[in-house]
Order: sequence, then C-alpha cells, then structure tokens
Amino acid sequence: MGTSLTVEIRAHNRADAIAASEMAIRAVETTETRLSTWTADSELSGVNNGTPAAGLLAAELAAATEWSHLTAGAFQPRAGALIQAWDLRGSGRRPSPTEISTANADRSIWEEGGFGKGAGLDQAIQALAQTEIQSAVLNLGGQIAVLGATTTIQVSHPLHRDQVYANFAIEHGSVATSGNSERSLTVNGQPIGHLLDPRTGLPAPEFGSVTVWAPSALAADCLSTALFVMGPDVALEWAQHHPQIEVLVLITTTTGVQVRATPKLKQRLHLIPSHSS
Repeated sequence: MGTSLTVEIRAHNRADAIAASEMAIRAVETTETRLSTWTADSELSGVNNGTPAAGLLAAELAAATEWSHLTAGAFQPRAGALIQAWDLRGSGRRPSPTEISTANADRSIWEEGGFGKGAGLDQAIQALAQTEIQSAVLNLGGQIAVLGATTTIQVSHPLHRDQVYANFAIEHGSVATSGNSERSLTVNGQPIGHLLDPRTGLPAPEFGSVTVWAPSALAADCLSTALFVMGPDVALEWAQHHPQIEVLVLITTTTGVQVRATPKLKQRLHLIPSHSS
C-alpha cells in the first residue's frame, strides 16, 4: 500500500505473539493484493475492467459505497477518473474545467485510496480476534486499529507532521486522520491538495485536519476523508447524528490552532503542554 505497517502484540508467550503478528501482516498483504489498482491483476483492477465483484471484495465495495451514501457523496470510492484528471498518483496537474466536469461525471473507476488501509486493518483485526492473544495495536500508515488494548492516539499539528499537538486514549475501534500537510502536490508553484471534493471535482478547501474514531477501520478511513471534504462545521454537525463516530477537528488560524471535537472525544482529549494555550 506504499506505506509502513507496525504491529504490536501482547500474548502469553513469544511464539504466540510472533505467529499473531505474521498473521496480521498476511491479512494486510492479502488485502493489498485484492484491492490495489497499482497492479493490473488485482481483483479491483478486474472490476475496473468489467469483472463483477464477488466475495470479500464485493462486501468491501458495498461498505465503501454505503459510506458514500451516508455522507451525501462527500466520500466517493468511484472517483478514479477524477484522480487521474488531477494526476494525483503522479506529479499533479491542473485540469481544465471541461476535463474536471467530464472526469467527475465518470463513476466507472474504483479507487481504493480512501478505504484500502481501513479494509486491510479490519481484516487483520478480524484474524487476530480468532487467536488467544491478549491485545494488539496496528498502525498502517498512521491509521490505528486496536484489539483488547487501551492505546494513546497521537494527533499531529495540521501543518507540522513531526509535531504532536494532542492525544487521547481509545480501547477499541480505529482512528484515521486526513489533512493535506503530508501529500500536497505543487504545480506551477501552486499547491494542489490531494483530498478532492467529489461533489465539485475540485480540491477540498484547506483548513487543517480531521481525525475520526470509528468502530471499524474502513469506516474511519472513509469518514476522515469525507468529513475533511465537508469542512469543520458540517463535519461536526454530521457527527451529532452518528453517535458511534467521534471527531476531532484542528483548524489552523493566524494565531494558532482552533480545537473542536465531539463531546465524548473532547472529554478524552489532552493538548500537549506547549500547545495547551
């Protein structure tokens, strides 16, 4: 998936921990083989070429589609043509308004970037749940999933990925963060955010970052993108109607960072001392 995976296992003995960690890695690798559109022989590439989805892939695509419906299109797993128009997998480009309109009307190409990590984490957690380990914490490219462990989640400053701005503890589920600080592209001296609004075909307005805590990793993955696209106000309003989802929004301002969160997450939130003001 073009990123790193860290696996922490607590078990009754070293052999069980090693076996479980290898199981988690295989689950993520299998998901990548199934979902990666970087390779022509994956199941998802086959779907993009007209082969019907079946089995686990069909279930994952159905779940991603459901989150698209629940966010009124702020998340769109079939935005492959739009991503190609902006060349987000390459060096970036600025398509013309006609190109944007044409690409945004094309929903024929699935793009796993908004849900693939979550799908992989879910498969790993499900595999580990069948073992006798005590707990597990998985970190796939910054998205965290936990099983049977209380884990502190560190959230970076929206503009400085190497600076931890806040943290909070979770006991279950998964946490994903979306923002443009890490993957923005520059074309002709102007930045292009990698988070596109599939309702307009344009990059979503920059404001900071959104962190989502959800029961499943696929949900957290989809929703961190969708809620960033919605913007802070609409994202937090949306979360009010979905009590199983917790949201943290960090908004950059001329004087610092504004912190907004859903009530349950706000109670758990701790700002790092240098940012507590």
